[in-house]
Order: sequence, then C-alpha cells, then structure tokens
Amino acid sequence: MKITILKACLVGILAAFSISAYSGPIKGDYDSVVKEYIDSHMNGNYKILRKIMNNDATFSIPRAEKVIVQTKPDIVDAMKTEGGVKQNCEAKYEVVAKSSALVMVRVDFCYDNCVQQNFLVLEKNDDKEWKIAQVYKVFNDKEPDMSTPKVIANKVN
Repeated sequence: MKITILKACLVGILAAFSISAYSGPIKGDYDSVVKEYIDSHMNGNYKILRKIMNNDATFSIPRAEKVIVQTKPDIVDAMKTEGGVKQNCEAKYEVVAKSSALVMVRVDFCYDNCVQQNFLVLEKNDDKEWKIAQVYKVFNDKEPDMSTPKVIANKVN
C-alpha cells in the first residue's frame, strides 16, 4: 500500500515537471520591458538596452531646431563607452496607448532642474516578444503640466 502511494506521488511529480518543461518560455510583457528600459537608463546598462530593443530601433532627440536620429548600435556603443554612468534622478512612467501589438509609454526621468521625457513605442515581434521600436527624448526645464488635455475643437454635428 505504501509503495502504491509512493508510486502515485512520484508519477504526479514527474508529470508536473514534464508539463512545466514543455510549456516553453514565458514571454515578457511590455511592463517588464519598460522597467528594464528605466534600469538601463538609470544604471548605464547597455546589455539590457541591447536586449530590449528591435534591431532597427531609433532614438530621436531634438537639438535646437533640429532632430537627431540615432540607431540602436549608436546608442548602445555610446552607453558602452561611457561605462555604466549612474543617473541621479527619479523615474516614473505612464501608458499612453496600448493594443495587443503596440504600446506607447511616456517615461519621465525627473532631475533636480529638468525632466527628460522619453516616449517609447513598443511593438510585439513575430516571437510574441515586446521590443522597443522607437524612442523620442524631450528635455523640459521643469515638470510639464500633463493633467488635462486642452480642447482644440468641439464635436461638429
């Protein structure tokens, strides 16, 4: 009787391990990608940034009256050269829009004298993994008022 119970428990444990082994890897959600982006920025971790970005991802950064576009290799190489610079800021983020294949997120890096807003566009690839496709960086002198959108036009009947 004890051997039968032992065999049943052993079969149950083996079945549980088999099911978990064949269920495949769990694909991350967009929230974890955003948190990894924040970590890579705050700690200068180019390895994380390289992992969470599409190969053709771009960064658009305004400089005076011009927008500079940098590619994934440009940003990763610059971060690698800087050698893990730690940022002295706080970070927060908000999902602006989302669907099952595309998510737009605003990440605010709040420094003492300015806010760096990063607008991320994340896309789900063919492997069902969320990757950053585009980043738009905007520097503000102080925290912007993001409370209520202004009404530009009223509904026309």
